[in-house]
Amino acid sequence: MNLALLAQKGAPLVVLAGLLYFLARANPRQRVAVLLTWVLPGLGHWKIGRKDRALWFGGLIIGLFLLGLVLAKFLCVSPFDRHPIWAIAQAPGGFLVVLTWLATRGLYLTSDNPTYTVGCLYVGVACLLNLVAMCDAWDLTEAPAKKPEGAV
Repeated sequence: MNLALLAQKGAPLVVLAGLLYFLARANPRQRVAVLLTWVLPGLGHWKIGRKDRALWFGGLIIGLFLLGLVLAKFLCVSPFDRHPIWAIAQAPGGFLVVLTWLATRGLYLTSDNPTYTVGCLYVGVACLLNLVAMCDAWDLTEAPAKKPEGAV
């Protein structure tokens, strides 16, 4: 089985397993923060009152994402049709990826672009950083652990 076929067949199962785990383990505040972060980097942090982190994550992730798009001439976002391996890295990009894919799905590479793979890398890294932002939002909204009696 080649890597492209594995990405096409296995990625949805990994995403589904992650979603089921998320729904089973998250408290309502975590669900909102993580989903808002998926929709737009920084939005979940803004909602929970961490505006400093919201600006940091939002600026860094959206800036890196846009820079990658420019370097790749807006051709590097595609769920599984152009280059399936990048779709795995782009999955945590959320709504940015969905909107970009919808806007660029009719575009195709017609000439040599020496910065194309660098653009793919930047977009992939931005999306993976959004996964880090979602984990951070999860941690910030986690209920404090109960200490046993007598613990300091």
